[in-house]
Amino acid sequence: MKIPSITCGTHGKQPQTFVCVHIIEAVRDGKPCGFWWSRGEDGVWDAVCNDCNNLSQEEFDQLGADNIGIVCLGCFEDAAAMNEVELDEEAI
Repeated sequence: MKIPSITCGTHGKQPQTFVCVHIIEAVRDGKPCGFWWSRGEDGVWDAVCNDCNNLSQEEFDQLGADNIGIVCLGCFEDAAAMNEVELDEEAI
């Protein structure tokens, strides 16, 4: 399955990823908030912050779609690095 791309002002055309809005805010503010990532069977990357990771699935679902944002893979990698998290290089 081909992962849709987005065009980022910093990284250019990149695969899209999904992160909680707290990670987007943390990158903007330069304040790490945790980075719990996974890559689905479809190849799509996603990540949540410490607070979102500590929620039950039901609590997380109640936050709704407004809690999730799309960022490019380059920004995803930057957010991971800011949180001192290493991504599996073979999976990128």
